[in-house]
Amino acid sequence: MKEILKIFADEQWVNNIPNTNDEQFNINFVLNWIYTIVGLVAVVYIVYSASAYLTSQGDPGKIKQASQSIAFAVVGLLVVLLAAVITNFVFDAVGK
Repeated sequence: MKEILKIFADEQWVNNIPNTNDEQFNINFVLNWIYTIVGLVAVVYIVYSASAYLTSQGDPGKIKQASQSIAFAVVGLLVVLLAAVITNFVFDAVGK
């Protein structure tokens, strides 16, 4: 595309157009960073909920709350992993 624009436009203007192959402009790169951050948050929440479970001292209410928190965090982590797999598959299939 840049080669075509060089024919019709000033070369300096064409060279200032961001390259879509750069990682900073790649949406797949941005999505993978978001998935990584959300996945880390889910793992931290699992560890926090597990520590709450271990320190519940047999209180049924605290055990139930900690168990539900662990289950929700695991489901969230699975959703993030599935989203990452789907978007990477789509971007690879489309050719970015």
